[in-house]
Amino acid sequence: MNPMTTIKEVSAITGLSAYAIRFYERKGLLQVPRNANGIRDFDQASITKIQAIAHYRNVGMSLEDIKVVFDNYENHELSVRLLKETKAKLDQEIASLENTRAYLINKIALHQRIANQERKNHHDQK
Repeated sequence: MNPMTTIKEVSAITGLSAYAIRFYERKGLLQVPRNANGIRDFDQASITKIQAIAHYRNVGMSLEDIKVVFDNYENHELSVRLLKETKAKLDQEIASLENTRAYLINKIALHQRIANQERKNHHDQK
């Protein structure tokens, strides 16, 4: 008999809190096997699914879309569409972040030039 894998252990493996794991279970994203006493006993399939949820969430996929992908696992066209939509949103976020980064780089350069000029002017006055 294999030792029981607890929610605490799964939390350590996945990096998700026990609260998040229970939340995903309540939302119907996963069904965790339970032992005779009703205690969650995570199998490898459950852990793999939790890791997939974490990856999907990290790229900005909604819980509803994740559930649709899981519930329609054999419908690859649907999965492709949802994943492409998520990628498009992520691409927009990346573009926005790149614009913000470029703005900051320009501001840093501007203030650095001003600081250098002030330093030079101060040095020339001595």
